[in-house]
Amino acid sequence: MNNNHWAKQNERGTTLFLNVTRLIVKYLPLWAIKSVTFIIIFYFFITSSKVRNNIKYYHHRLKITFTDIKLPKFAVFYQFLNFGEALTDRFAVWQNKIVYKDLIVDDKDNLRGEIKKSQRGQILVCSHFGNIEICRALVNSGHHDNFKLNILVHHKNAVAFNKALVKAGASELSLIEVSELDTEKMLQLHNKLDQGEWIAIAADRIPIKSDKSLPIDFLGKKAFFPQGVWLLSSLLKAKINTVFCIKEQGKYKLKLRKFSDSLKGSGQNRKKNIEIVMQQYANLLAQECKEHPLLWFNFYDFWDKNNEK
Repeated sequence: MNNNHWAKQNERGTTLFLNVTRLIVKYLPLWAIKSVTFIIIFYFFITSSKVRNNIKYYHHRLKITFTDIKLPKFAVFYQFLNFGEALTDRFAVWQNKIVYKDLIVDDKDNLRGEIKKSQRGQILVCSHFGNIEICRALVNSGHHDNFKLNILVHHKNAVAFNKALVKAGASELSLIEVSELDTEKMLQLHNKLDQGEWIAIAADRIPIKSDKSLPIDFLGKKAFFPQGVWLLSSLLKAKINTVFCIKEQGKYKLKLRKFSDSLKGSGQNRKKNIEIVMQQYANLLAQECKEHPLLWFNFYDFWDKNNEK
C-alpha cells in the first residue's frame, strides 16, 4: 500500500488558493483571470519540489510506455499551469462564464438517450484527468431534466471545495460521503439507482479508510487502484460508463462511453473479473494520458516510488 497516500500529503495553501480563486472568478473578467492564475501557479511551482518530482516521474513513465510521445519544453510547469486553468474554469462555470454551449458532447454510445428514458440509474466512472467538474456543473444545469447525478466522495477536501463553490454563487452538489460503505449507505445508493438517479465516482485514488485496492499495471508499472467502483457495480447490479472532460482549443469536450455491464460472480470469481476490468480501465486512462499528457492531475507519488526496496 502507498504510504504516501494522496490524502496524507500536506496540502499547503489549499484553503488560501481556493478562496483566492473564488474571489478572482467572482470579481475579475476572464481576460484577467489567466494572468492572476499564472502568478499563483508560479508560486506553487517554485515552492513544491515534491510535486515537481512526481510530475517528472509521470512524464518518465509516459516516455517509457509511449516512445513516440512528444512533450513540450518546460512540460512540468505547463502541467501546473493547466491545473490552475482547470481550477479557475471550475469556478467560472458556476458563475455562468462557461455555459452549456461551450461544451462539445462526444456521445457515440448515446448515453444521453438512456438518461432521457429515466430507467434505472447507472455508474459514471471519472478520474483526476482533465476537468470533470465542468461536466458536473453543465449536466446539472437544467439541460437534462431527467438526470440527477450523485457524486461519491472520500475526503473532507471535497466538502471544502463544494463550500467554496457555494460561496462563489453555485448551488450545492449532491455529494455522498462514502469513506465507509455500511449497509445503510448501500441501501441508499441502491434506492437512488432504482429511482433513475446516476452515481459518479473516481476510480484512480484509493479511499482513506479502505484496504480494497489492487496493484494494476499503469504506464508500464504497477500502481494501486481502488476496487470501490467495481465492487459497487457488482453489489448494486449497475452498468458502468466512463466520462472524460477535456479542454481543446478553448472548448470543453465531454467524452461519454459505455464501459461494462454490471460485474458478475462472487468470491474469487468476482475478484478475477474485477481485476480484469480494472486493468481495462487503467489501459483506457493511459491512452487518454497519451493523447493529453499535461491533463493528468494526480500530483502525489502515484507509483509509490519513494518506498521501493
